[in-house]
Amino acid sequence: MIEPCCLVLLSAQIALGSPLDPPGAGEPLQGAGDRGTASAAGTADSGSKSSPKVVARTELSAADRTEALRFVAEHHPELAHLLMQLKKSRSVEFERAVRELVQQTQAIQRLQEKNPARYETQLKAWKLDSQIRVLMARWARTADSGLELEIRGLIAERQRMKSSQLSADRAKLEEQLKRMDEQLATFSEAEDVRVAAEWEQLSRRAKAAIRPVNAAGRPGKTTPGAPKTAPGKAAPGKAADAVPPVTEVTPPS
Repeated sequence: MIEPCCLVLLSAQIALGSPLDPPGAGEPLQGAGDRGTASAAGTADSGSKSSPKVVARTELSAADRTEALRFVAEHHPELAHLLMQLKKSRSVEFERAVRELVQQTQAIQRLQEKNPARYETQLKAWKLDSQIRVLMARWARTADSGLELEIRGLIAERQRMKSSQLSADRAKLEEQLKRMDEQLATFSEAEDVRVAAEWEQLSRRAKAAIRPVNAAGRPGKTTPGAPKTAPGKAAPGKAADAVPPVTEVTPPS
């Protein structure tokens, strides 16, 4: 079992977030060197006072809390067990850890529908980071060399994943820049030529919008220009569709 002081360290590490956390979860993305400095400062301050941001935030809903703990239990059971220990011994640190976990897990879950490929990457990154946090809490108590080697291996894997993610993001940005350059190239023509071409398109659409749908008219409507006649009367100049006159026949005598 991890001692209470190490559980406090674990909660502080959770509050600091991860270099691979999605935007909006934890602190902004930083390099490995900046992260080490932030972790040391955060750990030193965690035992003395609470962050002003924690005090200013609104209370978590029961649904948010339950879902975050369910997510942790599903994807990192060991961390979930340690959080329960923290809840019993250090309720303040537990609340802070849960609050940050809610932000992190919600950011990851939002990606599940919007960007499934990104979701898988971020989920793997979160699990990897959680393993590092737990092992660091253990190492703080034992300074075990075996744990150190394991943690170093996980750190290397995390950095490789971050590098791969940044490369993929850069490729997407380059593709977007390429499309923007293609759009900008269309403005190389003279302005009067471009205005004339767009005006031609707009005018054709405007005329098409007011053109009769059926030139022959529809039921209940007459063709424009056709003479109107009263019911039961034939149109002028045309024979009426009447019954032909009956010729009287005299019966033979």
